[in-house]
Amino acid sequence: MARHLTQIVVRTLVLALLVGSGFAYVRADKTVTVLVDGETRQVQTFGRDVSAVLAAAGITIGEHDVLAPAPDVRVDESSTVVVRRGRRLDLMLNGSQKTVWVTALTVDEALRQLAVRDASLAFISASRSSRIPLGGLSVEVRTPAAIKILADGKARWVTSTAATIADVLLESGVTLASTDQLSVPGEAFPRHGMAVKVTRVRGKEVVEKTAIAYAVERRNDATMYKGKTKVARDGVIGIRERTYAMTYTDGRVTARRLVRDRTLRKPTAKVILVGTKPVPARKTGADHLNWWALAQCESGNRPRAVSPGGRYRGLYQFSLTTWRSVGGVGDPIDASREEQTYRAKRLYLRSGAGQWPHCGRRLFT
Repeated sequence: MARHLTQIVVRTLVLALLVGSGFAYVRADKTVTVLVDGETRQVQTFGRDVSAVLAAAGITIGEHDVLAPAPDVRVDESSTVVVRRGRRLDLMLNGSQKTVWVTALTVDEALRQLAVRDASLAFISASRSSRIPLGGLSVEVRTPAAIKILADGKARWVTSTAATIADVLLESGVTLASTDQLSVPGEAFPRHGMAVKVTRVRGKEVVEKTAIAYAVERRNDATMYKGKTKVARDGVIGIRERTYAMTYTDGRVTARRLVRDRTLRKPTAKVILVGTKPVPARKTGADHLNWWALAQCESGNRPRAVSPGGRYRGLYQFSLTTWRSVGGVGDPIDASREEQTYRAKRLYLRSGAGQWPHCGRRLFT
C-alpha cells in the first residue's frame, strides 16, 4: 500500500513538471512585427531583444542601414522593429558629382532627406516616384538658378534649370552667331547669381573708291609764241578700289584690315603745250627809254615780284586795275618779261612817267 502511494506521488510530480515546462515554452515563444522598407513581416522568435528578432528573420544590418529600436532593446508581442536599407545614390547636383547614402525608397523622398534646395522645382533625370533599388541609382538634379544676361544693350534676369549657359541663352530667346563672344564659356554650368555678357561680333567687307590724281605734262611747242600755253589733252583722274575686312563689336568698329587693293582706272596725264617761239618785238614810241633801269628800281628786275601788301605786281609793279587798263590779261607776274615791258610802254604813252612816282625818272637815264 505504501509502495503504491509513492508511485502516485512520483507520477503527480512528473506531470506537474511537464505542465510547467510547457507553459514556460509557450510564454517564451512570441511573434514580432518587422517592417523592412515599408513591407510588414511577422517573425516568431524565442529571443528577448531586437537582435534575436533580426536573427530569426535572417536580416543582417549593413553600415548604411537604419534600425529602430536598437539591437539590445527587449521585445514582446506588441513590438515593431523597423529596418530601412541604405541605398547608394550617385548624385550629380548642380554640376557637382558626389555619392551619398540614403534610406529613402524613392527619388523624391531622397531629395527631401538630403534637403535639396528648391527640389520641387528642380530638373531631375529620373522620375520623382522612381524607386531606388538596393543596388543604387544615378540621378542628375539641377535646381533653379537665377542668371543675369546682358545682351544687345539690355540686362535681364532669367531663372533656369538648364545644364549649360548656352542652353540658358537659348531658353531666354538670345540667339548666338558663331562669331559672338560670351563672358563665360557656353558649356559652363549655370550658377545661381551668375552674370553672362553677350558680345556681338560681326564682320563684313567694305569697299572704298578713291581718286588717283593725274599728272600734268608741259611740252614745249615751237609753233607757239613764248608766254602762250594751250591744253592739248585734258587730264582724267584714275580710280582706286580698296576692300577692307571690318570687325564690329557691339556695333562699333574695332578692327580694319586691307584685303584687296586694285586700280580700276589708271589716270591720264594732262598735256599743256608751252610756246617757245620768240615773240616779235613790238615797236612803240617809248622803245628808246631805259626800261631796264625802271624795272631795276621798281622790282629789282624780278618779273614775279610782289609788293609787301600784295597790291603791286611784276617788273613794273602794276596794280591789277592798271594792268588790265592797258590790255593785260590775268596776273602780271604770270606774263613774260616782254609782255610786261610792252604793257608798261603802253602805260607810259598813255599817262607818262608819273605812273611811277619814285622810279619814273630812271626811264631817262
